Amino acid sequence: MSDYSIQELQAVLLSRELKNGELGAAGAAAAIPMAAILLARLTHAPDLQIAGEMFVNPNPTQLWPSMLDDRALGACEAAETFLELFGHSHRGLDFFFHNGLQIDAHGNINLHHIGGTLHEPKMRGPGAANISYAGQSKRFYICPTVHSRRNFVERVDFITSPGYLDGPESFAAAGMNGGPHLCVSPLAVLDFDPDTLRMRIHSVHPHSSVEEVVENTGFELGANRNVHMSKPPTRDELRLLREIVDPRGYLR
Repeated sequence: MSDYSIQELQAVLLSRELKNGELGAAGAAAAIPMAAILLARLTHAPDLQIAGEMFVNPNPTQLWPSMLDDRALGACEAAETFLELFGHSHRGLDFFFHNGLQIDAHGNINLHHIGGTLHEPKMRGPGAANISYAGQSKRFYICPTVHSRRNFVERVDFITSPGYLDGPESFAAAGMNGGPHLCVSPLAVLDFDPDTLRMRIHSVHPHSSVEEVVENTGFELGANRNVHMSKPPTRDELRLLREIVDPRGYLR
């Protein structure tokens, strides 16, 4: 392992994906996505706008585990109630972030239960609210903190937030927009085959390998012809991340 943490690498890789002038949301349990947004503002996207979690353009003085913690806002331009949040969410965003108990080969997310049924689960998850963002936003990113066969499964037990459903036909029939763009896991960056909409390896992180990614994935990964190594954080990206975005080292 190098002089940066896996979580710092994930934040940097996601930050590079965000574009100036876009409107997006980090999600609730969102230290890594929030770090990515704030870092993007400091590097190449100064006019990046944040909304979607009952606040507009927060300016936290440090990272917190949940963006629903008032201390995580620092200051913000505006706040809203759940009624207002749900009322305008149908318009969608440019980007959004997701994590889940399970993530499947087509990028579907499960936050509800594992095993059993919805009413009699073997394990109950937190569920989710306001999933309209997943269907209306232009794209979303999957950002798990674990990459194993337990959470990367062929098919989720319950679809909390739809990815590409069962593939191109079902996705088109459902009238869905956007969909998952990338999955940035602790081991690799995975994208989606444009023909099958199944997950495949795009790049592996410097501390990992194709073999390790395959071994820790519970489904057959598609073949991307140009698998390369994820580009590590630059010295300047790490400096901004540690001195301004995450001065207390939550990601470390």
